[in-house]
Amino acid sequence: MKLAHPAFSEVISLDGHITPTVVIENKRLFRTLICDFRCAIEGSDNNLVLSKNEKIIELSKNAELLTDFVHFNINKKPLLNKIIAELEKAAVSSEHYVKTQEFLSKVERTVDEWAFSFPCDIVSSKISVSTILKAAGVEIRNEYEGHIGEVEKIFDYMELVREFDRDKLFVTVNMRAYFDDEIITEFLKTVSLHECKVLMVESQAYALLAREKRITIDADLCEF
Repeated sequence: MKLAHPAFSEVISLDGHITPTVVIENKRLFRTLICDFRCAIEGSDNNLVLSKNEKIIELSKNAELLTDFVHFNINKKPLLNKIIAELEKAAVSSEHYVKTQEFLSKVERTVDEWAFSFPCDIVSSKISVSTILKAAGVEIRNEYEGHIGEVEKIFDYMELVREFDRDKLFVTVNMRAYFDDEIITEFLKTVSLHECKVLMVESQAYALLAREKRITIDADLCEF
């Protein structure tokens, strides 16, 4: 993947081996860039261009903006919807089809038993794999502890998105303000080994780490 924006003098390469970092010390430009990412992901007008194999692709479908690193939510609704859709496919596959139909029939019979004494006929017309999965409250197990666990959760989220949706660009905003350099170093090592497409956007410079390539735009809009 490659990313272009008028604020950068060069196109940012996102090959998954080295993580690019954009440090923008000019507050107005920093906010403009983040607003552009937000608009792009929401499908609104913006100044960003994302490409893959020399073809422009939609940021709204191929990128995510990650801003909350205090209590990162791994159970984001779009991801859960993808997982539920895959569970539904598994339920009606040849391997599980018979058991699934038996289960749905049993649920319907049980509802009929509950309503046996009612002075009316109850019809369970909406019992399906989809409705049962949604009612089951399917979620990803969220058992992560401490700062290291929080970063592991972020990486696990990226991998799950790649598994159940597609290979996306993950844009982190001021992530380094929340974690020690040692933890970020391990994070960059992990995303590099798995070739995750990550762009880190920071409002101030920190120590340059291994597997990091940096562009800095200072308060006077000088790039180096």
